[in-house]
Amino acid sequence: MKFKTKMFIKSMREEGLNASQIAELLEMPVNTIRTHIRRHPEIDGARKCLFCGKWVVQTPGKKIKKFCSDKCRRGYWNAKRGEKNEKD
Repeated sequence: MKFKTKMFIKSMREEGLNASQIAELLEMPVNTIRTHIRRHPEIDGARKCLFCGKWVVQTPGKKIKKFCSDKCRRGYWNAKRGEKNEKD
């Protein structure tokens, strides 16, 4: 992938576009964009807490964190459980 393309992806992620929208603009496969985003976590917006949206501090060599704290992790899964119960 060319440097200009990588920089474009970074700038679009900072503006809040998702992988599908970026792929459409670049006329590239969506999975190529998703893979690039996953492999380059230094891109802003790639690692935010799924519950509150705060930045998640990653420890090198450790499992990728999805939540900034246990409180957010519990809140996220409790909300998911509530959604599941509403469907039933």
